[in-house]
Amino acid sequence: MKKLISLLICLSIILTCTGAFAFAFPSVDWGALLAEKERMVNETDFELYIQGDVSNLPYFGARLEPKDGAYLGMIAETSGNFWPLGSYLTYIDAMNQPDFYYPANEIIKANDSAVMVGWTINSLDEVNYDTIRSVLNTLASYNKPMFIRFANEMNVSSLGDDPERYIEIFRNVANMVHEYDNFAVVWSPNDLGALDRPFEFFYPGDEYVDWIGVSMYMIKYFQGKTDTSYKDSVYFMTGDYAWATNRIKPIMDFMAKNGINKPVMISEGGVPTNTNHDTDLEAWGAPRMRDMLWNLVMKYPQIKMINYFNNHRANEAERYDINDYQYASDIFAEVKTSGLYKTGVNAQSDFALIPANSGEIIDVAVNSTLYTLAHVPNKPDIAVNYAIDGEWKHSSDKIPYKFSFSNIDIHSVSDGQHTLKIWTEDLIKEYVFYKHGTKIRFGADFEPEIKVVIDGETLETDQAPIIVTDRTLVPMRAIFEKLGASVDWNESAQAVTAVKGEREISLAIGGDVMRIDGEAKTLDVPAMLYNERTLVPVRAVSEALNCNVNWIGEENTVAITTK
Repeated sequence: MKKLISLLICLSIILTCTGAFAFAFPSVDWGALLAEKERMVNETDFELYIQGDVSNLPYFGARLEPKDGAYLGMIAETSGNFWPLGSYLTYIDAMNQPDFYYPANEIIKANDSAVMVGWTINSLDEVNYDTIRSVLNTLASYNKPMFIRFANEMNVSSLGDDPERYIEIFRNVANMVHEYDNFAVVWSPNDLGALDRPFEFFYPGDEYVDWIGVSMYMIKYFQGKTDTSYKDSVYFMTGDYAWATNRIKPIMDFMAKNGINKPVMISEGGVPTNTNHDTDLEAWGAPRMRDMLWNLVMKYPQIKMINYFNNHRANEAERYDINDYQYASDIFAEVKTSGLYKTGVNAQSDFALIPANSGEIIDVAVNSTLYTLAHVPNKPDIAVNYAIDGEWKHSSDKIPYKFSFSNIDIHSVSDGQHTLKIWTEDLIKEYVFYKHGTKIRFGADFEPEIKVVIDGETLETDQAPIIVTDRTLVPMRAIFEKLGASVDWNESAQAVTAVKGEREISLAIGGDVMRIDGEAKTLDVPAMLYNERTLVPVRAVSEALNCNVNWIGEENTVAITTK
């Protein structure tokens, strides 16, 4: 932020001293800029991910920021094939539109969704604060969480001709928006913009911005030309370099360099399905659409919303609508129903994609899928292979390169340490994982979680069962009461007595003897205090109460059947 403040001071001095309203942006070091863009487009990604809990997602405490996943949305008017969605994108036209148009207004009312309000401004001269106040009051009456993206894409339009004036007006509007509890301010430039208009000149400051947004459109042909030069393709990340995980890098670098810690959204964007030169873009577009919808939130978990621009404007060389393109509709529907995204304000993502070595224990009986973030520059048609302990298991040629443990017999993999290898082209990575039952963790071993099931019902306790010298111990009161026994605790003797019918058993903490109707029986492991709870050996006390006890090793489960 210090760099930005200094920049704004210099900007003010320049304008004051010259008395001019036009701003002269600094000259560009084209060689350095090309080298920076080449670095970005030539980076390789190759990393294993798992389905983790949404609590792993970063949280910045911003207005309307969800803790439980990312919103997936679409332009409202063309979204009917994909309802419900987490957010709907619609527009307010400058100072000319008092409310949302139909059918967007009815869609917004009818759905449990957030609203991405694209408030387009053609000129700073037309801004009228009274009109803005009136529109904000109308939008507030919907009682929906709304993201107000005012005067966007200033870095590619005349809105950015006078950065100081732009910032002043944006701040004034942001202050107005912040008067409404269900509104958040989105500052949203074009993802790349004009090369000589860096983001730094337009950022209004952290206190005026809740979310960082970008417009992000993959472009096959720069300016519609099939003979685009190498430099232009790299500068503007078009053609072979048109990947969402490339185009997001400039704004992420800007945020990192200036210490801006906020949630990020793709305010609007998409991948072309048709151009003036191509009628079939599936081979080029499908992997890029998958990259946008899968890889962005995998690599950059601070991205909390993606709004797809499912629309075609007649005067544009490349069209982004997907309804008439089955492959594109299928990709969007696949992602939408995957559980990765929120499909409503009150809905939660089923999982987050987190690095495999994050330390989270996963139950492959529930979350069985692994993913690989894989990008090899100039090689869009790769396949990722998976092997366990040197034995090939699976190959995937579509982003996000999934492998599911459900494709193999997990019980055929022994408990203990194993190696999972992934590879593609000349890239190879190996990950150590540990398995206990159906639970695995990458990177470090763990104590297996023990489950106690009584007559088919899991015993719920505030202290998980533990294993001591191959014997399972459980909280005393929970097991006795679940088995129908009354419990009496003798504090002075540090002993427990349980009675069920005519059967009475007693044992003391630390003692190796349990008495059953007065008859002594030696215990393999004594009762003990653990985390301020009294734990007793589950097999010994259950059998003493005439129950059958079985150990199901592959499930780490003690199965008790009452007689």
